[in-house]
Amino acid sequence: MAYLEHRPSGTLYQYCSQEGFFGITRSKRLWFSDLAEANDPREIELGFEKFIEALKSVRHDEYSGERGIFLSILASKLAPYRKNIHAFCACFSQAPDELPMWSAYASSYTGLAIGFRPTALLGISGRVQKVRYLNDNTAADFRRMVLDVAQDLDRAPPAIDTDYWIPASVSVFAAVTALKHQSWSYEREVRMIHIQTKKPTEGVPTGMLPDGTETHWTEPLVRQVDGRPISYLEFPFGQYRDGAYDPRRAIKDVIIGPKCTLTELEVRDWLERCGFEDVVVRQSTCAVR
Repeated sequence: MAYLEHRPSGTLYQYCSQEGFFGITRSKRLWFSDLAEANDPREIELGFEKFIEALKSVRHDEYSGERGIFLSILASKLAPYRKNIHAFCACFSQAPDELPMWSAYASSYTGLAIGFRPTALLGISGRVQKVRYLNDNTAADFRRMVLDVAQDLDRAPPAIDTDYWIPASVSVFAAVTALKHQSWSYEREVRMIHIQTKKPTEGVPTGMLPDGTETHWTEPLVRQVDGRPISYLEFPFGQYRDGAYDPRRAIKDVIIGPKCTLTELEVRDWLERCGFEDVVVRQSTCAVR
């Protein structure tokens, strides 16, 4: 079941290569890649370091004394927690048919953009979050984030109350993984993040399905990207009911990239053969020299 830190109201686009398009639509599954192995390895480190700095500052200034003990507990939990978990992420954009997106994420304009209905993601065990674009030199942005977190935390549980602090740490860490530098703001990114420990944990669930069924640790798969191994997990998409996913109306539209060799007829025929219904297929209006 998706935890909606952000509740998307419009179509979520995943730009991909032709190979990715065929793989996603054939398997009816999304790939969640390990953020630690992402293109920018500083992505998580940037957010985490700045968040901890801001947390200490807020603890000293706004929440001094006993009033801020809960923030000290949080800080003590986050550092070891970060070392023992993997954050797997599927990335979407609220920006349809954007030239920079075609260039960066759709094999240099030759791929496609799959437009998912938000309801297609609700059955996945993960957290839906809108990326926050921050200036890494602006401590005030991180302080505001810490103050928002402080408002949401229960200040009563003691440090030994793992039933509270583990979910709280997961929530905070997931928020930190959804930070990016403001230079990427044109992407209008929404992320779905699934967090699990690096090693199997007996009896500890990683999430829950809409019917209350717990999900547990899964062995990551590995694929090669530009000669580098990337760990990932697969999750089925579609409306979840009666213990199964129905993907027939999961996709609202598909945009064919500016240099994609596939025709609208070919894409529409493929989607119908895969069992998808009422999908609008259109050509990109972006001009590429």
